[in-house]
Amino acid sequence: MILMIKKEKYLYWLNLENPNFDIEVVFREMYSRIGLIFHTIQMNEYNIANILSLEEFENENIDMFTESDIERIRKNIDTKFYELSELTFGKLKKQVEKSKYLADVDMAALEKIVEYRNYLAHRCFKEKLLNNELKSIEDADKFVDELNEFEVMVKDFNEWLLDIFEKNKIKRIWVMK
Repeated sequence: MILMIKKEKYLYWLNLENPNFDIEVVFREMYSRIGLIFHTIQMNEYNIANILSLEEFENENIDMFTESDIERIRKNIDTKFYELSELTFGKLKKQVEKSKYLADVDMAALEKIVEYRNYLAHRCFKEKLLNNELKSIEDADKFVDELNEFEVMVKDFNEWLLDIFEKNKIKRIWVMK
């Protein structure tokens, strides 16, 4: 099935004759990068919460499980995930410090991610965009480069988290019938 989209819906602004074309491209890319970064950070938070929730299983000191044990553990994992999902990224980071599954996390890199995320969320628009700190297209272009580097960092971190989740999501257990 070939999906047909109306390109003009997305590219209505694309006019090579526009004297501000370069500025339009750079600023649209900048805002797109910021949005994609926040999406990826949300995935980081989601995956951290999933991994930390799975650790609820590690609290069990049972060799053989009953169906009710499994249901209780499932509820504990769901409850833990819900609680962790309510935390800010900074508070979630503190939970990572206690994690068995995430013991190998580069805490300095995670701190950079949290700090830069907070900068983007709370200060970037006021400091960099509203106050016209980006005085030229070159300034904006440099900021896009900075955003690109950060995007790579959060994507790499997410891939690492996915690998940790994949390694720990399945447990072999003995079940009493």
